[in-house]
Amino acid sequence: MFKKLITFCIAGLLSATAMAASIEVAKDAPSSYTVRKGDTLWDIAGIYLSNPWQWPKLWKQNPDIENPHLIYPGDVLRLNWASGKPTLSLSSGSRLVDQLPVSATSQSVFKQYLTFDTLISEAELSLAPRVLGSQEGWSYISKRTPFYIDASVETENWFVYRTVTKFERLDNEQIIRVFSLKKVAEAKLVRALDEMSEFKLVKQSQEVKPNDILLPALGEKTGNVFHPQAAPAALEGNLVGHLYGSKYVGLKQIVVVDRGAEDGVNAGHALSVQQPGATLKGTKGKMRYDSDIDNAVMAETTLPDQRVGVLLVIKSYPYFSLAMVVDAAQPLSAPMPVISVEG
Repeated sequence: MFKKLITFCIAGLLSATAMAASIEVAKDAPSSYTVRKGDTLWDIAGIYLSNPWQWPKLWKQNPDIENPHLIYPGDVLRLNWASGKPTLSLSSGSRLVDQLPVSATSQSVFKQYLTFDTLISEAELSLAPRVLGSQEGWSYISKRTPFYIDASVETENWFVYRTVTKFERLDNEQIIRVFSLKKVAEAKLVRALDEMSEFKLVKQSQEVKPNDILLPALGEKTGNVFHPQAAPAALEGNLVGHLYGSKYVGLKQIVVVDRGAEDGVNAGHALSVQQPGATLKGTKGKMRYDSDIDNAVMAETTLPDQRVGVLLVIKSYPYFSLAMVVDAAQPLSAPMPVISVEG
């Protein structure tokens, strides 16, 4: 379970169709729970539900609460049953006025992925200003060294990034590419010249190199407001890799999924990572794995796919999304199919 999650709201009234789906309440779900500082909605959802993404279906809007879409430390949640169906209501309890609402997942884990640009399209990458170098001709640029970029710009504050990994998807016979970015420094404009500009570094986590790219600095962000829920029912896609190229990923790590806003995927959507079932060939009593048989002209049986992980989308781009691994039965790796979770 995660602590200090990014801020998101709880859904209010749901459609009759959504409410019709069954909700599996956890066996040890308490009748009431007082929200504590440091709790997250994913944590609380896990206390009450076997499948935390079903949280919106459990929530019941309380007309006595001025803004029922937010939960704060000190609020009291109560589990009730009506006509055999579970509902969860909220009372303000001993809420403190200076408390922030409960959040979705740990800001310490992925705040940087919401605050800074993380994926960039191929077209945007080709247009972004690039670091040329310094007068000293050094391969690495530090804070004490002015440097130049290959564009005349006016914006004062910039972030310096390095491209790390390429991701691709096929869409209508067209290959769409994005690149992951890692922020390495912050820079300030000194002066604009003809077709180039002079900069100085004001903050850095690594030395800046020629050909690193610059993007205008973003304002501070605390995260998008969202609640966990199942992604569109017919969604099918792939986990295409770890954000920075690791072969295997586990809990709390950030991955890239090849489905985005154009596919109906938004922050808060939960996705199931599938392990494709193995294929066996042969006759009854003489079945063998497909990889062990040279003769392909035989009866075959494919075992069902199995869920081996759950992803929570934290940021959606047009054709790709960033997601955090919130459950994993084994190390995950690309490519692995993803679908909407059940319920």
